[in-house]
Amino acid sequence: MKGIGGALAMFTKKETNREKHEETEQQHNDAQYKKEQFADARQFSRLEKDILAAVLSEEKTYTVLEAQQQIQQFMNEEAQ
Repeated sequence: MKGIGGALAMFTKKETNREKHEETEQQHNDAQYKKEQFADARQFSRLEKDILAAVLSEEKTYTVLEAQQQIQQFMNEEAQ
């Protein structure tokens, strides 16, 4: 019986760590950033940073998801 209790304690601890990670990730996804902050972001390539510099507004803030959507929209537009 002792072994089962230890396994349950480990399972509970892993679940708690996973919940904390998901909460931290959600906070990161909800965070708003200015245009110049994306220029320093490691998660975007040089090309993506150049696109963001061209399409984002100086006055607004954006989530990472919104920035990724702006990149996709730009990449999907037809050449004029």
